[in-house]
Amino acid sequence: MKIVVAPDSFKGNMRSSRVCEIIKQAILLEIPGAEVLTFPMADGGEGTVEAVVEATGGMFHTLNVCGPLGGTVEAQYGVLPDGTAVMEMASASGIELVPADRLNPMEATTYGTGELVRHLIAEGHTSIVMGIGGSATVDGGTGMAQALGYRFRDAAGDVITERGGRILPRLASIDAEHVVDGLEHTKIRVACDVTNPLTGPNGAAAVFGPQKGATPEMVGQLDAGLSNLWKTAGTEGAPGDGAAGGLGYGLRAFCRAEIVSGAHLIAETVGLSEALQGADLLITGEGRTDGQSLQGKLCPVLAGMAHRHGARSLLVSGALAGELDPFLDVFDFAFSISAGHTSFEACIAHAPQDLAFTVRNTMRILSKSWTG
Repeated sequence: MKIVVAPDSFKGNMRSSRVCEIIKQAILLEIPGAEVLTFPMADGGEGTVEAVVEATGGMFHTLNVCGPLGGTVEAQYGVLPDGTAVMEMASASGIELVPADRLNPMEATTYGTGELVRHLIAEGHTSIVMGIGGSATVDGGTGMAQALGYRFRDAAGDVITERGGRILPRLASIDAEHVVDGLEHTKIRVACDVTNPLTGPNGAAAVFGPQKGATPEMVGQLDAGLSNLWKTAGTEGAPGDGAAGGLGYGLRAFCRAEIVSGAHLIAETVGLSEALQGADLLITGEGRTDGQSLQGKLCPVLAGMAHRHGARSLLVSGALAGELDPFLDVFDFAFSISAGHTSFEACIAHAPQDLAFTVRNTMRILSKSWTG
């Protein structure tokens, strides 16, 4: 019996690698002879580097770069056995790097993200996978572009040396003469499940600006600035441009990056499709699953992959919320691991034991059906 285990993290509780280990041990307690392959997963947000490196046997590295409000932060990236580099913009320019009382998208910059890309290019990596969840910025990727050698000029032709969302309304032209060598030969694929446009009521400033500290007045200024960036750069808009405060657009405009489904990209990068060949069952899971999760998020995407390979799919989630019947349209089996605890804190504390118990229970049921 071949079982592939590929969960997301249970956010705020267990990393995906820990979830993998708990599920594997629970399976082997009930089916000692099972072949169990584990793949810690992520969808492009925080934890992507860790999940992909652990799933592929890659190597972790760190680099000191500019933080979202200046200063220096230690950004982590990974190098996979095939030479692909994996990075998260949140590691360099993320919201968790900024104290809540200092959040300010007018000042926050993606410059450190650009420094990390520049370093990877200098190291000779021609394939980069980038997760862009969890940003502190609404600068349209201009900081990243500045770190890569792009020069933004104002109406007088002077180079704009400041950074952050506040520079967006001043952009009048873009000088690419000093862009780092090798960028044109580097393939950057962006893991992103956000489809928001760059501007407008569903754009980067309006939807994501307030959570990054933007006041209503700032939202208007940032949206106008991003519109000015679009006019100045001239790259046509596409779904996902509004991700990470417009970094999605900046990556396309300045790096010719390809924005793709985070779930599909990470699954491809770790070789999950190959692992599912000949598998009997896929087990996936996450901290909470609801109707929104079924719209192209990680777990249902993996279930679809399993079904295309002839394997059944099992979801073990910290909680199932909303209408329940649709879960059975996506997964063969769907369980909440909750064991009747009376508080959220108790659910968190007992999650490892509850997860193991749920998996053991389901393995007992399924092993009976497999063996007749």
